[in-house]
Formats: sequence, C-alpha cells, structure tokens
Amino acid sequence: MLTESGTSLPGNLAPALADVKENESAIYRDGCHMGYTSARTPLCVYGDRTSDDVVVLFGDSHAAQWFPALDQVARERGWQLVSLTKASCKVAAVTIVKEGEPYASCEAWRDNALEMIAELRPSLVITSSSDAGDPVDAMADPLAGWTAGYEDTFRRLADTGARVSVLLDTPWPREDAVECAALHPLELDRCTSEVPETIRDRTRREATRAAAETTGVSVIDPLPWLCTGAGDCPVVVGDTFVYRDDNHVSEAYAEALAPVLGEQLDGVLGREP
Repeated sequence: MLTESGTSLPGNLAPALADVKENESAIYRDGCHMGYTSARTPLCVYGDRTSDDVVVLFGDSHAAQWFPALDQVARERGWQLVSLTKASCKVAAVTIVKEGEPYASCEAWRDNALEMIAELRPSLVITSSSDAGDPVDAMADPLAGWTAGYEDTFRRLADTGARVSVLLDTPWPREDAVECAALHPLELDRCTSEVPETIRDRTRREATRAAAETTGVSVIDPLPWLCTGAGDCPVVVGDTFVYRDDNHVSEAYAEALAPVLGEQLDGVLGREP
C-alpha cells in the first residue's frame, strides 16, 4: 500500500520537473504507439527478443503507460514483449466517438491486433484501457453494454491459449499533476486527489471485473500503487512524479512499479519470479 509522501517538491527529482512531460518510452520513440488514423501496428518487439516465451501488451495509452514496467519485467524474466497499443482505442468491443464521428480506425485496429495476437500464440496478454470515451450508440444499460464488449475481447484473447490479465484503469488526478506541482512546489498537498473522485467511471470498472469473472481473466487493480490507504492520491512519491499529465502515469513511476507488477504477473502465470 502506498504511504504518504512529503508536501513539498523534492530537489532531487529524476527526471526534473521540466522534463517529466517529454520523457517518453521506447514505444513512443519507435513509432509503435499508433495514432488516431492508423489501423495496424508494426510488430514491435522488446524485452528478450530471442525468447520463445511471448508476452503481449494490448490496449490504448493507458496500456502503453505500463510499458516501462513491463519491459523491465520482461528482460528480467526472459520474456519477449510485443507491444500493441493505439491512442484512445478501447479494449472492449464497443465503438466510441472520436471527434464527433465513430472511431472506425479503432475497430479495424483492434481486429487486426487480435489477429496478430492469435498468430503470436503468447503465454500471457496484459491488457488495459482508459475508462474515458463515450459509445456511439447510447446504452440503455451501460453496465451490460460495456460488460458484453469486454467479454467479446476477453474471449478472443483467451481463445489464443494465453493467460489474460486486465489492469484496471489508473486513478485520474483532478488536474494536470505536473502543472499543479509547478504552481505549488511547496504545497503539493494542494495537488493531491482523493478516492472516489479519482475513479473515472465506476460502471466501466465494474463491467471490466464482471467480464473478467465470466471469461476467466485475472484482474490487477493498480489503485493501491497510486493512492494511500486513506484514499489520498499524491502527485509525487519520494523523488518521483506519479503522473506526467492529467491522466497518465509517468515513465519513471511506472518503472518504479516494475517489481510489484512483475510479482502480480508471476502469480497469473503460476510461476516463481
């Protein structure tokens, strides 16, 4: 469980305040995180590239934010890590609105990515997506609609023979965490958010859990890694920014979480670390 940190900005930040937003992982630098128009992802391989033990990261930018941790875990455990992520493209088979239109490239990308995963025959698929985004068609029962969408994708992933794990969406700060810290470097508690306000969409969170239960998918909840037992979600822990903007975990904090994420994934696979 996360513990409280100090209330002022430490002087030994790594990266420095001015660099947090620009600190991007390899999948962004290599053009492996797809933009809004792309319908396919190139085969982007990391971790131990020579390994036959394939692990896939699949989802939107809230999956991509875990890449620094997963790359570290993959290298330590001898996994080949394949990254398949696209901006704002949900894991659930639900068409969302993007710039006033159905996000058609997301539908095509998701299908293509799922076909790639089936061909890769991975031992594990780690999936995650943001709880933001509105469906094109209004749902009479949002819980049932999102649950059905997640079930569809989870079943297709499970059909590959892989173990499947879903990371629930991370808590959202109430504003841009880096900008708030820059404005209040000696009063970081002014930037702290609290549960339950940090939960973007409780219905979608419940739908993810419900779909995981019916399809045999394991659920990992990162909330305790970003918020204290008292429900406070700080923007800085120790000398590390937790967020890089108003909704994404920073590269440095994701790396710091590699040991706890790796332990969770070992449990999913039933393996010793």
